[in-house]
Amino acid sequence: MVGLLADSLACKVRGDHVQENDFLRNHKPTHLYLVTINGKHSFIRWVCLLVIPTLACVSNAAAQSVNPCDNPNNLPSSFFEVPQGPQGTWTASLSPEPQQLDDSLVPVVVVMAGAIQGPANRRGMRLGCGILRNRAQTPVTAVQLRWVLVRNEDRSVISQKGYTPDTVLQEGHTPPIELSIPKESFRRTDFSIISFAAVTKDLAKEGILTGDYFLFVGVYEVLFEDGSVWNSGPVLK
Repeated sequence: MVGLLADSLACKVRGDHVQENDFLRNHKPTHLYLVTINGKHSFIRWVCLLVIPTLACVSNAAAQSVNPCDNPNNLPSSFFEVPQGPQGTWTASLSPEPQQLDDSLVPVVVVMAGAIQGPANRRGMRLGCGILRNRAQTPVTAVQLRWVLVRNEDRSVISQKGYTPDTVLQEGHTPPIELSIPKESFRRTDFSIISFAAVTKDLAKEGILTGDYFLFVGVYEVLFEDGSVWNSGPVLK
């Protein structure tokens, strides 16, 4: 069984073990904090699903283009095909960018990012469905995602000082993803356009990757219905 992680429950996954965030047992969550995939195990055997009112906003959006994540309970089998990933002893975690979530000037943010891991003989990781939130008063027509790969051990430094040349291993952004997000609404879409194998290619030595990594997923650029554009600017400023 592969894992589908809902916006409603933050989980920390290593191999077959799932831990529920104690805070979430007593508070209504608004976004996903962490997903961890361990490259040493065969595959993840978990499902975290809990429907809460915030996700209702996703289904209320009208006249939006079709993408596989619009129907998460009826995903095609091809959605679960995980590309070959790096061999070796590695772990990979991912989450939305907290800096963007906490910045009220960022109009569109990633509030959930999930992932699927392949079997042991492939050791790949495929980003799955994610959720975007349009906090602006203008509808969105296209979004470019951005990603930043860091060492897991550097997360505390980044939370205090932001990204630096010493902490950012790789970074980049996707081509535009055409999708409609009404004002002050949520939209689920496929994040697999970000390839973990491609992100870590330059770090692997002869196809072998070692270490503990963390992938932040955020928004690089937004095109609004009125023709205006918002851009996040460079990761390293």
